[in-house]
Amino acid sequence: MSSPKTSRLHLLNEFELAPQSALFNQHTIAAVLSCSTHLLERNRWAGGGIPYIKIGRKVLYRKSDVLEYIQHKIYSSTSQQSYS
Repeated sequence: MSSPKTSRLHLLNEFELAPQSALFNQHTIAAVLSCSTHLLERNRWAGGGIPYIKIGRKVLYRKSDVLEYIQHKIYSSTSQQSYS
């Protein structure tokens, strides 16, 4: 049995080694972003956040979309942040 920290590290390593076109579930993306799956679900419902692919009931995120989302979250000061 692995600890939560070990499994998070495993998910992060899997994400890092994957090609740009790789698809990941919300548990992996939550580990990458250090957020909850609930936040990802809320962002999908509200129409914001990372673009995603929905196949049936399965929600997947493309690695390149996640990295682009992270790039757009870089700020030099708090006055640059958009709260919309």
